[in-house]
Amino acid sequence: MLQTDDLESAIHQELARVGTCTLEELNERLPYSSWNQVFSAVDRLNREGTVTLQRPNSSDYILSLAPRRSAQACHVTPV
Repeated sequence: MLQTDDLESAIHQELARVGTCTLEELNERLPYSSWNQVFSAVDRLNREGTVTLQRPNSSDYILSLAPRRSAQACHVTPV
């Protein structure tokens, strides 16, 4: 069983390697983690904006790494 940070890192590495995959495929590629652990980690990564989830049909989710945002796009100028 992987720790949370290790699991999130493994998800990033796997998505960087394969590009896109389904949630089920990702779960199969991470055999030392339970489905619930993978789902929770993907949920966290999606909420922080580093992983993109798409649901093209009702059967599964497609995962990919989110495009990197530029530092300029994240900059907030005080008024």
